[in-house]
Amino acid sequence: MNQIDDIIFKFVNREQHPRELGRYNSSELYQIIQGKLNAKNFFDARKIDEQGVRNISTGIASEDYLTKTFKEMKVKVQSQIKKEIKITDEITLVAKPDFVFDNFILEVKTPTRQFDEIPIWYVYQLECYYHAFYLPVYLGEISHPFQVRIISYIPLKSRWSKIKRSLVEFDRELREIKSKDNNSTLKLKT
Repeated sequence: MNQIDDIIFKFVNREQHPRELGRYNSSELYQIIQGKLNAKNFFDARKIDEQGVRNISTGIASEDYLTKTFKEMKVKVQSQIKKEIKITDEITLVAKPDFVFDNFILEVKTPTRQFDEIPIWYVYQLECYYHAFYLPVYLGEISHPFQVRIISYIPLKSRWSKIKRSLVEFDRELREIKSKDNNSTLKLKT
């Protein structure tokens, strides 16, 4: 890595917000549902590898360009609006889409290859945006040279049910592990 790459790597891996029990991000739902993010590793420190840093940096640059374009062209849009969805009294799902227009949501991604339909790893996040705002949701697939291809997302009741079930189960497992950890700590102190 050269000096610039090193700075970018440090920027993307700078201190991240700690995860909270009962508060889950829509962007992590696919990993939760697939079991890649689980009760045992949820609170672990996260370090993004070199390829991940490159992908994230490309996405940030593309999103920043769109934000600048919308602002200078006086397009009525808000970016990164956070909405919370109460799943239960103890579980909150956080949705923060890239762009919220008056009549639709646009979530942009900069994948390394073009898709014919929305990949499964994005659909759970898009489903949450629909339930947070109740507006049509679109995936904006950004490619090089710069182009934004728009793909319409169709919400599914079954997917929303799966998200809620998965979060309730995930939260239950986290609370069990946390309870066991607290009991072990109490036993060690006595």
